[in-house]
Amino acid sequence: KTYFDCIPCIITQTINILNLCKANFNLKKKVISELLDKFKYMDFDLKPSENTDLAYELVLKNTHVPDPFKEIKQKHNMLALDFYPDLIKILNSGKDRVYTAAKIAIAGNVIDLGTSHSHKDQLDFSKILDNIIRVSLSKDDFKDFKEELRQAKNIFYLLDNSGEIVFDKVFISELINLGKKVIAVVKSGPIINDVTMNDAIETGLVKITKVIESGHNKIGNSLKYASLDFLDMFNKSDLIICKGQGNFETLSEIKAPIYFLLKAKCASIATELGVNYLDVVFMKSKNFREKSDTYSLKPLQSLI
Repeated sequence: KTYFDCIPCIITQTINILNLCKANFNLKKKVISELLDKFKYMDFDLKPSENTDLAYELVLKNTHVPDPFKEIKQKHNMLALDFYPDLIKILNSGKDRVYTAAKIAIAGNVIDLGTSHSHKDQLDFSKILDNIIRVSLSKDDFKDFKEELRQAKNIFYLLDNSGEIVFDKVFISELINLGKKVIAVVKSGPIINDVTMNDAIETGLVKITKVIESGHNKIGNSLKYASLDFLDMFNKSDLIICKGQGNFETLSEIKAPIYFLLKAKCASIATELGVNYLDVVFMKSKNFREKSDTYSLKPLQSLI
């Protein structure tokens, strides 16, 4: 649910995106005033991502800039691709290739323009990897994951951010090398620096695995916004890998075979995860449920 601490974060994100849109003072004042008006009627039972979506919709309505992060996303993708050979070296030097690939994927989750007030550190990929590969995970359910992976055939992989997608490519490639069928998911339109099909094409992910769109351009992947294609594959998958906070916020209560890979970038999420702020997790969902043919697309409440 939405915490009071989410409110200043949403305002800060709104100001950041307005600056990217080069909005003048009067436009900023208009958008922030409208946002504060909406806060009077905020539904705290909604996920934080859903209340943040409202802010991004306000910015789009007033600035008419559909993808403020476009240039930054392209830059992150290119920088990450330059670093890709180093990621493969790290993978090859690991004792357990799958675990190493998973930690590489988690390392990429540091790149988040939504929660970051400064993008400078986000571009130092060697620093990102050094911080994550050498740090133990606060919650590490990899042993369970690896055991379930033995029997799994179909894996649904919910991607998160640009740049990070290159780190995910390492993990996805390793899963494919094990004979698994992986379907990766991107957003159907721009929202913050979340990956779209364009990012999947730019980074070459489409060349190694099937990539589908989610059916929406909301933060996270709430099932109520998802396409029927997404829901069908979600229900048929043996394992679901969810990257990032947005996916955790929107899917943590869903009964499905989900593993969450993320860094706790805010105190509220850290509390929900049961870890400290900025801790990193490879966590089996508390509502983990093995794949079942009884899943139903309608109504969605049957999945919860």
